[in-house]
Amino acid sequence: MSPSVLLLLIFSYVFYALLDPQSLPILIVMSLFTYAGAYLINRRKDRGNKALAISVIAIQIAVLCFFKYSGICHLPVGMSFYMLMAISFIADVYRGDLNDFPTLFEALLYVSFFPTVISGPIMKSKDLIPQFRSRKRLTRERLEAGLWMIAFGAFLKLVAADRLSSSVDCVYSSPLVYSGLTLFVTSIGYTLQLLFDFAGYSYMAVGVAKILGFEIIKNFDLPYIATSPSDFWRRWHISLSSYLKDYVYIPLGGNRKGKIRTYINIFLVMTVSGLWHGSTLNFLVWGMLHGLGQVVVRAVKNITKKETGSIASGFFSRLFTFLFVSFLWIPFRAKTLSDSWTIVRRIITFADGASYYFVYTFIFGIALLAVEIYALIKNDGHEPFRALPLSKMYARIAFCMLILITAMFAYFGNGAFIYAKF
Repeated sequence: MSPSVLLLLIFSYVFYALLDPQSLPILIVMSLFTYAGAYLINRRKDRGNKALAISVIAIQIAVLCFFKYSGICHLPVGMSFYMLMAISFIADVYRGDLNDFPTLFEALLYVSFFPTVISGPIMKSKDLIPQFRSRKRLTRERLEAGLWMIAFGAFLKLVAADRLSSSVDCVYSSPLVYSGLTLFVTSIGYTLQLLFDFAGYSYMAVGVAKILGFEIIKNFDLPYIATSPSDFWRRWHISLSSYLKDYVYIPLGGNRKGKIRTYINIFLVMTVSGLWHGSTLNFLVWGMLHGLGQVVVRAVKNITKKETGSIASGFFSRLFTFLFVSFLWIPFRAKTLSDSWTIVRRIITFADGASYYFVYTFIFGIALLAVEIYALIKNDGHEPFRALPLSKMYARIAFCMLILITAMFAYFGNGAFIYAKF
């Protein structure tokens, strides 16, 4: 075992203890249980191996469901994320996807790795554990790339997401007070806030891991220029989408058993995604509507055999997808389904009420739109962010300006990451 593995494991536990000290024993116990289950699965090659794997995964899911849905105990920080990684470990060991069975400390580190333990990205064991075994040397290139990602992530979180949160919290707390147009603009603000908040964390997680010598999956790729609900999920929370595809969609049969079964599988996967995100009916409805949206769009394309081609059709496809996703963020954010319906009803009926238009919604919305247009023109619609070489003076100036702007305009009224609550 590499000494760096033990050092990183200790640091990961210290990091977690600082955030949620009372839940650290739960993390350790579930990590040990996962390793013990994987160890037995790895040793047994008989027919009972499948039953053992299913039993271990069932217990893992049951523990997660208990903390997430029972209401008896608070949900430990990051449990929704690290339990998915623990399940991945069991599945990969059962399927033989790991060339060498990891040591105890490697497995414990995989589940609790501090850049990913709170809010992902969700790494599969076959992709992360092998990285623990290679010797890491800090290079200038990795350091510069990591610093840029951390700085950019901090800007997205502290300047963009947290400033937008103040207006969203205000309006969504009393939806009957505000006009339909205000609720619409504020809902767009939440669409932006959620992206900047979660993408900001993901950038920082990837940046920290990169400095340490680990490659973590990218989690976002300009999701709001998606041309369909399916394309949106290829760009949003990429690590979760990939996880659900490998461990839920494909085992259900994927698209191998005909169109009807494919539609059912898509709907079931998105329903699972909704249940994973939260314990209220809001999240179940959100997941089911996303599944229904994917099924309908896919069915229409199969019938018409028409794909997005012209600039006009591409524009309307992106506009439809953006509005579809934005409206579905309403039950994701609202406290109850009743509040969700109130907001949607007041928007579509242009209800009268108080007006409140937060200027930062327009500033960050226009900025994101500009980035998306640039990406479509210059980078085939993919994220254009690139780390600049800090050996160059212009790059140093740009980096210092980013830090300065973040320090000047950061809003410290809401420090919690949204996805850390799920």
